[in-house]
Amino acid sequence: MTAPLLSPGWQPSPARMIKLAAVPDLRLRGLVACQAQLSWAPKSGADNLDFSLDASGWLKGTEDYLACVSACVPTATGLETDLRVLWATVMSGLACFFLGGGIPGTVQTVQLTLVTQQGRRLTLPVSVAIRTDSAAAPPVCVPHLADGTPLPPNTLSLQNDVALTTNDGKPYLIA
Repeated sequence: MTAPLLSPGWQPSPARMIKLAAVPDLRLRGLVACQAQLSWAPKSGADNLDFSLDASGWLKGTEDYLACVSACVPTATGLETDLRVLWATVMSGLACFFLGGGIPGTVQTVQLTLVTQQGRRLTLPVSVAIRTDSAAAPPVCVPHLADGTPLPPNTLSLQNDVALTTNDGKPYLIA
């Protein structure tokens, strides 16, 4: 399997990273382990910040690595200021997500899906509390392709900021 590459120019914030020690619903001899709710650090509704998940504990001893990640906010209500996932990517071996917006005083759920090079798949919820210290604001616009596909900071691009894409229009990423 291909090991993660360090992404040049931008690194995920360690302050907004959580470590996945083991699969939350791991069953051993028919027993169900106590499930803990994963939570990222609280954010303001006006913030647009990166949040990361380190899945190395889940993948320990497998010689497997993250291949792709995706996320959605099932608790969103359709408002312009709802919490949104602006992009999701694998960067420096971490599952990274850029979140913007959020209604103050709420706790939102971000549903993450992690897929590995060997085909392992894990879907798990992570909570994000939206602080009340500022008013809600719509998320920022992030760079994107003509079809609306967001371009995370690890997108391969030419000197004139034109993103390199595959034949089916997906951006090439340094992962």
